[in-house]
Amino acid sequence: MQNKGREWVSWAQVVLGLIFGSLGYRLFLVPNDIAAGGFTGIGQLINAFTGWPVGMIALVLNLPLFALSMRRLGLGFGLRSLLSMIALSLLIDHLPVPPVTDDALLSSVFGGVMAGFGFGLVLRGDATTGGSDMLGKVINDHFPAFSIGAISFAVDALVIVGSAFVFSATRAMQALVAAYLMNRMLDMVLEGLNLAKAYYIISNESETIAARILTELDRGVTGLNGRGMYSGDNRLVLLCVVGRLETARLRRIVAETDPAAFMIATEVHEALGEGFMPHKK
Repeated sequence: MQNKGREWVSWAQVVLGLIFGSLGYRLFLVPNDIAAGGFTGIGQLINAFTGWPVGMIALVLNLPLFALSMRRLGLGFGLRSLLSMIALSLLIDHLPVPPVTDDALLSSVFGGVMAGFGFGLVLRGDATTGGSDMLGKVINDHFPAFSIGAISFAVDALVIVGSAFVFSATRAMQALVAAYLMNRMLDMVLEGLNLAKAYYIISNESETIAARILTELDRGVTGLNGRGMYSGDNRLVLLCVVGRLETARLRRIVAETDPAAFMIATEVHEALGEGFMPHKK
């Protein structure tokens, strides 16, 4: 029963993502000749010369990549991706909505954000619409250090350069804005918002600081064994993840307990577990 529920959630994310993604292109990007990368961007470039439908060009270009990736993608992901590619192409070409604005800069911003949000939802639903994001997911599966957004952005750059010759240099710069926002939004949807910070605390009063964090902030804290390479002294390094609203209280605790303590703060894109978001099954 739980598996069926997760399956419905995945499909719901894919459908909602396709709607947002196609609206981003249909309302903003395609009418204003903003080719923000991907096979859809290539479709826009070809459309400028031939008049062929943008969505259908993207679908034709996607099919060979899909065929090469099918075995690696697996049945479930591959089926959702195939249906997503077809649906996105049809929606881009036939969704009955008029353009919202003829302002290219506004279109690059709103189109990029809307499309990125949609494609992020599709990927969260364990599918892809093909093109650079399919390539990004395949590479990311084997090399997690490379984010899907970064891979897609590198591929999209070639399309954006081409748009400078097909449309204009101004349109290419606006496409660059759209591509950046699209990939930033995609990563944000996949990884979550920066709602937490992780602090590493090095102090001679680590035990006292940890006790105060546990009682005053009601947050967990982990002690890591460390050694100062200059002094050779063994020290307890504290690791603590807190919400943004708790960062000032944590800093106050450390400053009051040991003003000489050394702290390192890093952004946390997604915090799962007790006190934060529950784990996704």
